[in-house]
Order: sequence, then structure tokens, then C-alpha cells
Amino acid sequence: MLDLFGLLVLIFLVMHGLGHVLYFLASWTSVRTGFGDGSWLLPGDFDIKSALGRIWGIAALLVTGLFLLGAAGLLTGQSAWVSPTNLGILLSFVVVVPWYRESPGSTGAMAVIANLVLMFLLALPLSAELTGSA
Repeated sequence: MLDLFGLLVLIFLVMHGLGHVLYFLASWTSVRTGFGDGSWLLPGDFDIKSALGRIWGIAALLVTGLFLLGAAGLLTGQSAWVSPTNLGILLSFVVVVPWYRESPGSTGAMAVIANLVLMFLLALPLSAELTGSA
């Protein structure tokens, strides 16, 4: 059974993971997600609908899967939930930062902040109790 801290981490993982679906939708569908038509921050003139943008969209979907996998592991009491979560955090930075300028509103900033918050939460001693390594 999850305590309040575990529930907070679980909700945060699910919400942040689902947020990455926007990047996938922007690159693969005509759904209006608010992404701009401009190019990414890295060299080259690639927009979110380009072939490279679609690769990033698939990577964003992978990030969603990793966060949901981490959440499922946490919910079921598996100690290995931290590994997919850490990988999800790393890939989340990779997915979000190049498209930061084209992200709708504060979506890019919120994703970066959410990653930093998750890193902080995982570093807390309370997190070690969730993994059973305390």
C-alpha cells in the first residue's frame, strides 16, 4: 500500500508521462496541440512534422511508456520501478529541449521543471523506502 509520498510520486509520474503524448500527437497527427511551425533549437531546419520530428515523436511516446511503466512498478510494489523512471527522465530532457521554442505556452518549461522535481523526489530518503532499499 502506498503512503502519501508514494501516491504523490505515482500521480506525478502518470501526469508527466501523459504530457509527452502531446509531442507525439504534434508530430504524427493533425490534432491541434499548439506546437509552432518553426524549427527546433539544434542545427538544421527541422520542424515537428519532419521525418526527424516524427522520430522525436516516437521517442516522446517511449518516454510516456517508461513513466507509465515506472508508475505501474511503484503501484505494484516492485523495487525496479526506479530504473524506467530514471531512463524516462533522461529521455524526457532529450525529447523536450530541442523543441522547447515550439512547445505550446509553458509546456516545455513545465516538462523541464517536472523532470527536475522527479529527480529531486527520487533523491529523497522517502524514495528509498518506496524501493524497499531503506
